[in-house]
Amino acid sequence: MACMSWLLVLVAIVVPAAFGLTSYRCDEPDTPAIKSTCLLKGVHLTSGEAVANASFPNDERYVALTMVDGWIPEFSRLLALKLPTVQELTVRGMGIERFYVGPTLEQLMASNNTIRAVEFAHEPHRLRTLRLEHNQLTGVPQFGRWFNELRYLSLDDNRLERVSLDAFAGLEQLQSLSLARNALIAVDQQPVLLPHLKHLSLAANHLLTVNTTGWEMPSLVSLDLSGNDLYLLLDGTKQFARFGALQELAYTGNDWNCEWLSETQQTLRQRSIKTIDHERAGRCDREQMMTLHGVCCYEHVHNEPEEDTTLDALVRKRWEQLNALRGRYELVQFAYELVRDADLTRIADRSHELRTRLAGPVADGEATIGNELGRLRLALANATAHLERMEERIERTVLDLNQTIAELVERAARPKPTLDAVHQQTFRATVEHLERLVDRLKERLQAYVYAMDKRERGLRQLGELIGQREEQLRAAKKELRAIEDDIGEKEARVYQAYGVIEDSLMPYPDPEPYGRLRAPPQPSGYQRQRG
Repeated sequence: MACMSWLLVLVAIVVPAAFGLTSYRCDEPDTPAIKSTCLLKGVHLTSGEAVANASFPNDERYVALTMVDGWIPEFSRLLALKLPTVQELTVRGMGIERFYVGPTLEQLMASNNTIRAVEFAHEPHRLRTLRLEHNQLTGVPQFGRWFNELRYLSLDDNRLERVSLDAFAGLEQLQSLSLARNALIAVDQQPVLLPHLKHLSLAANHLLTVNTTGWEMPSLVSLDLSGNDLYLLLDGTKQFARFGALQELAYTGNDWNCEWLSETQQTLRQRSIKTIDHERAGRCDREQMMTLHGVCCYEHVHNEPEEDTTLDALVRKRWEQLNALRGRYELVQFAYELVRDADLTRIADRSHELRTRLAGPVADGEATIGNELGRLRLALANATAHLERMEERIERTVLDLNQTIAELVERAARPKPTLDAVHQQTFRATVEHLERLVDRLKERLQAYVYAMDKRERGLRQLGELIGQREEQLRAAKKELRAIEDDIGEKEARVYQAYGVIEDSLMPYPDPEPYGRLRAPPQPSGYQRQRG
């Protein structure tokens, strides 16, 4: 649109103070434009009174309006009503904290502000493009069902830490969704249907794992997971199999497990899914990682390279590594709790459903399923206890490290001893001890994430067993109905036979009934069928 439009510089005309009104108008260009854009600079509306006393061009030719280099803390409903003909609105660097979205807008770009809240009327909106990059959003706006025409949505470079994709479920026409460069540590596992979504970006966040179970995105063509802390994806390579239209995947810049990455790359080759990004130059060698088809991964826990640095630098480096490991541990624990809660809820609901349906011939199957569910709950309880023990060990290790670092700092403050060799030997032993502690922490964290993936597979096997029990239940019910039908048919025949016998024993006054008795009985429909 910018190539086809003229940028008209705003001329602000201040009406005398007696009237208290500030009006703005756009100069007409020398050459007529097909679609004009009105450019407003330096608009300052710091109060509701200032907004009420402001006047803007009301010309249908100016369907596009751009505001820059001003100050409007609140873009209110009153201000939106003063722009009835504007269909494409751009506001950059205006210090906006609250924004009201009018129902007549078709395109809104409000980047480089400080937006913390988005408001709108509960009525259908015509908005097709919404870009809120570089703001202060900590949650996804509750769009609901009022934005059925929205196709492009970008919330990049905000402060989102946790989202659930079902917040976008009402956006039926959404085709592109970008949540890149936020502070996401988790994407909640909630079922969501986005039938027209083609592009999804979760790049440059802090995700440790992603579980796409329940995501129904049949039109998804491009998926970006690059630049996170991903070690593996729960549910294995089936994560990508559910996206039948997927053609492009970005997944570099993570901490992949080499075994999982090898299986995933084989699946991507079989489905002809292209990798559209590359690792940073020298990353694999710098972080002592292996390379699989240009993607870095960890095969075993690696040791940090030995460096001849000062005491303060080594202490600071080890402390940063310890903080990073604690952060990864908290992310693992958080992801595990999400998966555990979702699985327990699903298992409890399925168990209740089966218990209400199981009866008669399948009572033994119910007992078997109950025992399996009990074993599963016991295994989850054991895993939880293991996690608590691991947390206690990490806390003890942190305390030990704090004490060791305090001793190192105290030694550094003391005057140097006369024997430098003794000092160097003591310092080297202390650093090696810190390295061993950090390495053990890494091994435990990676082993725990791998165990969580194994438990996910066990849950899927239990789901398949439940499906088999349901098939057995249906077969038993079908056989029971067949037996009941046969019993009913035989009872009818017995009752018919009793009637004939009773009639034969009764005296008849005329020969007609007697002849009817001696007449051979007509076969029933069932007898004719068997004959």
